[in-house]
Amino acid sequence: MKTMMTTLLLSAFLLACASPKNNEADRAVTASEQTQPDLISDYVALKDALVQSNADLAKAAAKTLSVSLKDQKMNSEIIDMTNQIAASGDLSAQRKAFKEVTSKLIAELKAKGTSQGIFVQFCPMAFGGEGGSWLSLSEEIRNPYYGDMMLKCGRVTEKL
Repeated sequence: MKTMMTTLLLSAFLLACASPKNNEADRAVTASEQTQPDLISDYVALKDALVQSNADLAKAAAKTLSVSLKDQKMNSEIIDMTNQIAASGDLSAQRKAFKEVTSKLIAELKAKGTSQGIFVQFCPMAFGGEGGSWLSLSEEIRNPYYGDMMLKCGRVTEKL
């Protein structure tokens, strides 16, 4: 009798753990995880444009990123800074705004979580020794603050 009762309780527990979740909060998280990769890929496109030292490509990538940030209901400061990049043809100004976008986006991703393995990378020499971080989908360093001048300057500081 005791063995049968234990077996029934264990079976009920296993079935409860295996049953699909259908509440609204779970659906919202799933929807967020589905669209978040677009935001990250749009961010990486902007980073890659800065790696290439291509201000025009950075402007276009920033416009696309701004839409993704709005879709994800990200902090309005991040969106405003991204729009500054989209409005500027000055590579130095774009890189400075990108640093701020990255800083705020890292904080948002840490607070909200991410379903992707994203690497936070850092160049200690950027901005006159102040340093600057960026996000990457790989561990390979491609520095958006110096482009070809110091393409591999930097290190991975954490993984989100």
